[in-house]
Amino acid sequence: MISIVVPLYNEGKAPCQLIQHLDEVDGLDEAILVDASDETVSRQIISRLSVSCPENITIIENAGRGRALQMNLGASRAMGSTLLFLHCDSRLPQNALSRVREAIESGQFWGRFDIRLDSKGVLLRIIETMINLRSRCRKIATGDQCIFVRSTLFHEVGGYPEIALMEDIGLSKMLKRYARPCLVTLPVLTSARRWRNRGVIFTVLLMWRLRFLYWCGVSPDKLSRLYGDER
Repeated sequence: MISIVVPLYNEGKAPCQLIQHLDEVDGLDEAILVDASDETVSRQIISRLSVSCPENITIIENAGRGRALQMNLGASRAMGSTLLFLHCDSRLPQNALSRVREAIESGQFWGRFDIRLDSKGVLLRIIETMINLRSRCRKIATGDQCIFVRSTLFHEVGGYPEIALMEDIGLSKMLKRYARPCLVTLPVLTSARRWRNRGVIFTVLLMWRLRFLYWCGVSPDKLSRLYGDER
């Protein structure tokens, strides 16, 4: 059984679109949306869709704010033997869950997907290619790449480090001590909004700077202030 965990924070109409997407995912066992928004997701769903969530989708409301904290909370409530962490503005490819099941059943412990950004442009194609290549070389996954992991291993390493930024990098470093990640080449479609909103060159330079500072030991709280509120 695979449990999908999604952290939410002031996502506007995106949670409604996400629920519609999850309801169409082949073989969905369980999805847990962990909401730390000012306006709860349940109210948004009722007002915008006038329907209730499918039975296999659960919403945890009034969670403490912090992506790592929210994902750990969702993982603690999950019933699945495999956890898959999805961002609200990302979309799983067709047959994604069957590929995860195949990987786990073949003996893999954790892994991630390639990504494709949802906007046109040569620079964005270069960026997504470099992200995927970097992940292959360093055996590190980012949250946009939909990390999946056996729940026993996730809990054994202590889950996501509850830090303000770079929690995905921190988890990947712990997991790769146990095993190499499985690389699923099917691309997850991921929002390019932060590149569109901030500018491609500025965003690339900012991310390089943040990763360098993290490697140098700068605190995630300070990095989070440099990054800003947009995730």
